[in-house]
Amino acid sequence: MRKLRCASLQHARLFVFHHQKEQPMKLATYRNLSPGATGDRLGAVLKDGRMLDLRLAYASYLVETEGEGRPYAMANARIPRDMRDFLCGGEPAMAAAGAALGYAEEVIASGGEPAGPDGELAALKDRHVRLRAPIPHPGKFFHTGLNSNKHVANTGHAVPENVPGAPRFDSSLVGHEEPVLYPKQTKMLDYEVEVGFIIGKYCKDVKPENAFDAIMGYTVYNDITAREVQRSAALGGVFLGKNFDTTNPIGPYIVTADEVPNPESLRVQCRVNGETRQDELLTDMIFKIPELIAFYSQMSLEPGDIISSGTFCGVALEQEDPEPYLLKPGDVVECEVEHVGVLRNPIVAQD
Repeated sequence: MRKLRCASLQHARLFVFHHQKEQPMKLATYRNLSPGATGDRLGAVLKDGRMLDLRLAYASYLVETEGEGRPYAMANARIPRDMRDFLCGGEPAMAAAGAALGYAEEVIASGGEPAGPDGELAALKDRHVRLRAPIPHPGKFFHTGLNSNKHVANTGHAVPENVPGAPRFDSSLVGHEEPVLYPKQTKMLDYEVEVGFIIGKYCKDVKPENAFDAIMGYTVYNDITAREVQRSAALGGVFLGKNFDTTNPIGPYIVTADEVPNPESLRVQCRVNGETRQDELLTDMIFKIPELIAFYSQMSLEPGDIISSGTFCGVALEQEDPEPYLLKPGDVVECEVEHVGVLRNPIVAQD
């Protein structure tokens, strides 16, 4: 018989009543490093910093609050392992995740430990977790270029007449603390802190005044760029220079929009080996968030699509002598976005 993990079934039913509304969350895709665990999983960060296995917590929630006889099957359906599939579930999926997170916090507050219906460990410490890109396989990832007044001025470009967009691909994405492999095709590797806007609904031709209704959350993004490739059509141009394997770190989490009170004026920073290289506000964007959503939604947008802000002043390319500022194997890059988090990645030489 499965053990109840709340004080009583009556208490559990009261919990359901109070926790049906969506709540702020930090959502993640992660790998459980415990022996025998396989594949990506969906998680949420608990107040104590541990990673909650949302599927297991939701399965226990269903047993204890609804008497569900097939909790694992129901949990798999409502909280799948793939973040894009989860986001395609819309409000019901978000409500299920919120219920799982609220339930787990209640268990902890009552002196218990979150667990699956059969006693599986559901709250993991950092040593048992490897974060992946929050959406490892986005349907579309649109990168925005030349979208900072100061960055454009410092690099000698003209202010663009419309949004300069370009795609990013799955093979270039890595998560928090995962290594960035220094591409053999470059000796000019540069950093670019950005904000990623995560689309949470199917939409098309979004009006600027409705843009924030399409955004379910935010993440940190580092658009690491091979500069000589980017600037040479013969070498591959922007298309290749910004899409080498592992050169698009993103994460560590998706922070739901209700946790970010000032998305249009967020502070962004980039540090290399602890030295601050970029420090700017999103108010310096040429095309603001509503304009970006309106522009890209001329194509249909779907849950799990990602749109980037574009980077800000302070990249190595802007310096009078870029060489001392360019990334090298052994460097550690930290990108930070206010209210969203810190994304950290080491730069590693390829064999």
